[in-house]
Amino acid sequence: MWFSQLGFPHITLEFPYRRQSPATKEVKMYENINDVWDDIHLLVDKWGDNKYSLGRNLYFHLPLFMNPKWIIDDSDQLLLREYSWIKEFNIPLANTLDEVDAHKLEVFDSIKNEINEIKLYMSEQNGR
Repeated sequence: MWFSQLGFPHITLEFPYRRQSPATKEVKMYENINDVWDDIHLLVDKWGDNKYSLGRNLYFHLPLFMNPKWIIDDSDQLLLREYSWIKEFNIPLANTLDEVDAHKLEVFDSIKNEINEIKLYMSEQNGR
């Protein structure tokens, strides 16, 4: 969400490469995308009680050791577009609450929360 709103950094990494892991603070060799996902999972676990949102943490930490474009796929982009269309055109998710896809509802709730976090972050930046 944060990258789609605030932009992607220009990163030209190719596997294999060496970077300091923000999760372990050790320099490590990233051989493939699975190594990247291993560190992402460690970071998410580490941030359990963090005062910042998961999206904000990912936005500032992922570029330190990987290209964020590697983990955002077409289905992620489609969910963002669907959320936008539903909000913009006031389209219901389903006829009744019982018919709503639970996963989509959870994702849309996360998108809404991250949009609010982005607005808060931007207001903090503009207020300085």
